[in-house]
Amino acid sequence: MEQVMWNKEGKIILRQDASYVVEYNGLPYHVPNEGTFAELYADVAAHAQEHPEQVEQEAAPAPPTEEEQLALARSSARLRIDKETSAAILAGFSYTVDPGTGTPEPLHFSYDSFDQQNFADTANMALLALSMPASLDAGTTLPASVTWNAYRSYTPEAGGELVRLTFDAAGFLALYTGGALAHKALQMERGGRRKAAVEAAATVEEVEAALAGSTTATASEARP
Repeated sequence: MEQVMWNKEGKIILRQDASYVVEYNGLPYHVPNEGTFAELYADVAAHAQEHPEQVEQEAAPAPPTEEEQLALARSSARLRIDKETSAAILAGFSYTVDPGTGTPEPLHFSYDSFDQQNFADTANMALLALSMPASLDAGTTLPASVTWNAYRSYTPEAGGELVRLTFDAAGFLALYTGGALAHKALQMERGGRRKAAVEAAATVEEVEAALAGSTTATASEARP
């Protein structure tokens, strides 16, 4: 950077981060110890060492009040709850269905952003199939059933055994409403309750207690 002719007779402020503020053209000029300021910083630091009477230490910032601490804790908690709620939704859900063995069992269904769109699109198709007059059935290209992936004995770490399921329109809508949408609604309701507890908290400790609540639904809660 071009040489800055700062006022070497004026006051030099040493900030908490070890940078300086000097006077340049009658105005305060911040000089950090980085990048293009490095040469100027060295000049100011050397002058400050030679003339300590011109150096004024910046006052330490006042500690936050209890009200400010509480506001900060609430803000951080809201962000954390949003993040955890989103992660819980994307983690997928359990839904009890007969995989073709004659015995219903709980299976895991993926519900990441890609699968959420697939669920919505397929549900719309199922609604069309159910609402279309029988007289038009012969001329439509809507499939009579849809095949969907689920997982048996699923864990986030190891995954699970792939199970291919076949649903007719009504069966898929039951999966969509009783599984996918119920799962999402449950997680959002949990997040909303936690946020309400955070807003009602009168101390930072109460905010932390509100965050300690569970963020994911149990399999039984997500089943129809």
